Amino acid sequence: MSPFDGIQWNILATGIVSPEGPAADLMGQIFLVSRWTGRVMRVDANGHTSELVFTGGKPQSIAFLKSGEMLLADAENRALQQVTRTGMLSNVANSVDGERFFGPNDLVIADEGIVYLTDPGLVFHGDGRVLRIDTLTGQTKVLADGLKWPNGITLTDDGRTLMVAESAMHRVLRYELLGDGKDLGSAEVFYQFDDHHPDGIAFDAVGNLLVAMSGSGTVAVVSPTGNLLASIPTGGTKCTNCVFGGDDFQTLYLTEDDQQALLSTRWPFSGQKRFSRSLSR
Repeated sequence: MSPFDGIQWNILATGIVSPEGPAADLMGQIFLVSRWTGRVMRVDANGHTSELVFTGGKPQSIAFLKSGEMLLADAENRALQQVTRTGMLSNVANSVDGERFFGPNDLVIADEGIVYLTDPGLVFHGDGRVLRIDTLTGQTKVLADGLKWPNGITLTDDGRTLMVAESAMHRVLRYELLGDGKDLGSAEVFYQFDDHHPDGIAFDAVGNLLVAMSGSGTVAVVSPTGNLLASIPTGGTKCTNCVFGGDDFQTLYLTEDDQQALLSTRWPFSGQKRFSRSLSR
C-alpha cells in the first residue's frame, strides 16, 4: 500500500481569485497571492481571508525571510519585491545587465541572502530565464536562459542542486550549483511529463518532489531517483503551487484556481524545511 493512498484535501478558504504562491508563518497564517487582482492575501488560522497589500501588478509567489518579512515575485511589476508584515511594499531588484526583468514567477531563498528567481515574462511560449539575486548587495546575474516558461523553483536539502519546472516543455529540470552557487551546471531532465504544465514545486523531508500539475489537477510525487510515485487529484484542474507548514511541518498547503481555494492535507512525511518558502521552528 502506498503512503499516498487516501489523501484528502480540506478547504481552508475560498473566493480567492487566481490563488498562487503560498507560504506559512509560525502563527498558523498562510500568505498567498491573488494573481489577477494584484493582491497579497492573508488567511488566518480560522480561515478568515483579508488583504495585506495591493501591488498594482501580477504577484506570483511569496517566500518568507527569517525576519518574518516576505519576498514577492511580481510579473507585471517586473520585480523582486519585499513586503513587511504591515503591508509596506518596496523593490529589491528589477534589472539585470542593465535591462528590466521579463516578469518574475517564483523564487527560493538560499543562504546568505541569495535568491534564485524564475523570470519567464508574460508570454507562455517565449524565452525565460533563471536569475540569481544577492539581496544584500543588489547584484543580479542570469544563470540560465532560453527556457520555455520557467516556473516553480526550489533547492535540494543539501543546497547543491537547483530544481526548475519548465512548464511549456512539461518537465522538471535539475542543475548542479557551481562556484558557491554563482553558476549552474548543464541542465538535466529530472522528470518528463507526458502532458500538462508543472507549476509550483516543493520537497518533502525524504526527498520526494511534489509538483503541482496545472491542467491535470493533480499533485505529482516524484521520488529522489526520478520515478513517478503518485498523482493525487486535487478537486479541480488548475492547481498552481504547494508549500509545507504547520507546527510539525507536515501540513501541505495547495492553491487551486478552479475552486478559487486554499487547500490543505496531512502529508505522510514532513516537509523539507531548509529552503521552504514557509517559516519553520
